[in-house]
Amino acid sequence: MDDPNKLHHLFGDSKHNLDVLVREFGSEEVAGSAIIETVNQAYLQGGLVVDRRGRYQQVFDIGGYPVTVRGRIVSGIARVGSAWIRQSAKEEDHV
Repeated sequence: MDDPNKLHHLFGDSKHNLDVLVREFGSEEVAGSAIIETVNQAYLQGGLVVDRRGRYQQVFDIGGYPVTVRGRIVSGIARVGSAWIRQSAKEEDHV
C-alpha cells in the first residue's frame, strides 16, 4: 500500500483493531499490502461479493484474523476503503 493517507486511515484508528496485523506482518505497509492482496485475489477469482455499484463489504482471513474489508471496484481494480477486526474476534483469537 503506497498511500500514506490510506495507511493512516486504516491503522491510525485504534477502533479498527488492526494492531494485531501490524504485529503479525511487521509493519503497517506490509499488513496493508496483505489486505489489498487478499481482496484482489478474491476479486480475480470471483470470490468477492460486489453490489451493482461496485461496492463490497466482506470478511477475509488475513494472517489468521477475521478482517472485515469495505471498498469499491474502480476501473476493474479492487480499492480498500476501510478495514477492521471486531473487538470480540481480536480477544478470542491469538491470545
